[in-house]
Amino acid sequence: MHHSSLEKLIKLSTPFVNPYYKAVVGILYLETLIMQDLDKYLARYKLTYQQFNILRILKGQYPKGVKLSLLQERMLHKQSDVSRLVNRLVKTGMVDKKEDELNKRRLYITLSEQGLTMINAIDVDSDLFKSVMVELNISEIEHLNRLFDKILQAQVK
Repeated sequence: MHHSSLEKLIKLSTPFVNPYYKAVVGILYLETLIMQDLDKYLARYKLTYQQFNILRILKGQYPKGVKLSLLQERMLHKQSDVSRLVNRLVKTGMVDKKEDELNKRRLYITLSEQGLTMINAIDVDSDLFKSVMVELNISEIEHLNRLFDKILQAQVK
C-alpha cells in the first residue's frame, strides 16, 4: 500500500476514508506548519502573527484611523482579542489610539510612523515568509490560489 507524505507525517496506518477528508486534514496540517514558520519569522520583529495582521490592516487604511470593529471584521483569526492586541501595539509605539471628539467611547486606531516603518520593513517576498509554499513554482501557486478562490466563493455569497 502506498502512503503519501501526509500519511507518513501524521503516522496514519490506514488510508484516509476519502480524498475530501484527506484534503481537510492536509490543509489543517499545512496551516500549523505555516503558522509556526510565520511566528518564527515575525519573532525577529518582536511581533506575533495577530499583531502583524493588525498592522497589515491598518496599513491598508493609512493614514486614516479605524474603529476596533473594522479590525475585528478583517482579522483572519476571528477569535483574537483585538482590543488586547491593539493595547500591546500601543505600548510598543506601533499604533496610536485616539478618542472621537463627539463620542468619547468611540476609539480610532491608526498606524504610527514607527508602525508604518515596521510593516514596510517586513519582507513578504522573503522565502522565510513564504514558508512551505516555496516548494511550489509560480504557476502551481497561481493554481492553488484559483482553487482557494473556488472553495471560498461559496463563503462570499
